Amino acid sequence: MKNVLLIVPRMNIGGAETYTALVARTLAQKGYQVFLASGGGKLADELAKQGIKTFLLPIRLNYRFAAFFVKKIVKKYKIDIIHANSAAAGFVAALVRKELGTPFIYTAHGIFSKKEYDRGLFLSDKIICVSNYVREKAIKDGCNPEQMITCYNGIDVESFENLELTKKQARDQLQLPPDAFIIGIISRIKNLKHKGHGALLNILAKKAEAKEWHLVVVGKGKGLLVLNWAIKKAGLSKRVHCLGHLTNVKNVLVALDTVAVPSRFETFGLALAEGMAVGKPVVAYQVGGVPELVSDGKNGFLVEIYDEENLFNKLKFLADNPEQAQEMGLNGQRDIREKFSSAMMVKNIVEIYDEVLK
Repeated sequence: MKNVLLIVPRMNIGGAETYTALVARTLAQKGYQVFLASGGGKLADELAKQGIKTFLLPIRLNYRFAAFFVKKIVKKYKIDIIHANSAAAGFVAALVRKELGTPFIYTAHGIFSKKEYDRGLFLSDKIICVSNYVREKAIKDGCNPEQMITCYNGIDVESFENLELTKKQARDQLQLPPDAFIIGIISRIKNLKHKGHGALLNILAKKAEAKEWHLVVVGKGKGLLVLNWAIKKAGLSKRVHCLGHLTNVKNVLVALDTVAVPSRFETFGLALAEGMAVGKPVVAYQVGGVPELVSDGKNGFLVEIYDEENLFNKLKFLADNPEQAQEMGLNGQRDIREKFSSAMMVKNIVEIYDEVLK
């Protein structure tokens, strides 16, 4: 088996970080020798406990300094391929490639600029795009189409299915009302508009039909203070439950009726996929790569961006039609199992490794 070095700036909770940890664990289970170089974090600590060799790498301080350390790792452990999981990690891998010739893959978890591409990402053997939206945007901006390959993010399906906790038990644990319609939003909190927290607060505060609804907020970020202020100002302190940063959201997802992501921008929508994995219908703005995941009317609803009235209408439909909502949730769960599993994702990644190394 091959020796693979994964590089990412940090390993706290986030889309790229969760992806990196999942790839590392699954590759190790398949017999690959996996190494991780990052700025550290809780997920890195967990991987180290699971037997994956980890290194502390100060990527954000100086790319050349970081590349110096990566070259030492590559030489000592005979690394066959580097897998970079941010543009910064890609720049470091490109410097190593120039000197040692080590092949590298870059996963574009978001949109990257032509400037970043020209700075070093063009040296990658393949660029994995987490949605067709990301791939098409890169090609439109002038990047080499032959480098770009779509490989959807994957969910560890088995860990999300057959959870022992019932919805009632999950709500009891979280001290949530047993019979209320509960919406969940799971994301970093940048401001009220970025991920749609403000839109959901407006619905709960202004719509008479939503006066008994509750909202569960999972996440942290620099916008948390503004969010707390807005909750108090709207008189929603008893109906909005901020749970902070959680490493495991499965029990929270079980407690919900729906996951909503009225975000201004999403390259894929990991929170939506996780909600679907536990059988919840989802509601999201029709942006970025979301339509590749959410089939409108089948496993959830797509809403035009900033259309809060229609966002409310779709949520109200789910609240008023629990049987249809349940059917949509089951459709979503099946879609995740068939199209967006971690096993399928890693299988595709391994095929890319093999193609590059042959």
